[in-house]
Amino acid sequence: MSSTHLSRAHEEMLIESYGRMARTLDDLPYTQEFEQLYAGFVESSRRDLSRHDLWRALTNLRKAGRLARKERGN
Repeated sequence: MSSTHLSRAHEEMLIESYGRMARTLDDLPYTQEFEQLYAGFVESSRRDLSRHDLWRALTNLRKAGRLARKERGN
């Protein structure tokens, strides 16, 4: 199993956390919002994921059509 494999419950937790953010997934890297998402997820899930692994999990969820589509701000 890869290190980015998340349980369904952890995926739902990540989807919900991302849904509360204003930024699109493409605008998220290297921002304070990503750091908050990462820290909150690691703390609440008790998973020892790297930032890279969390990013991969988010992009995989987007590819699967499970992340809310957001409009980019101007």
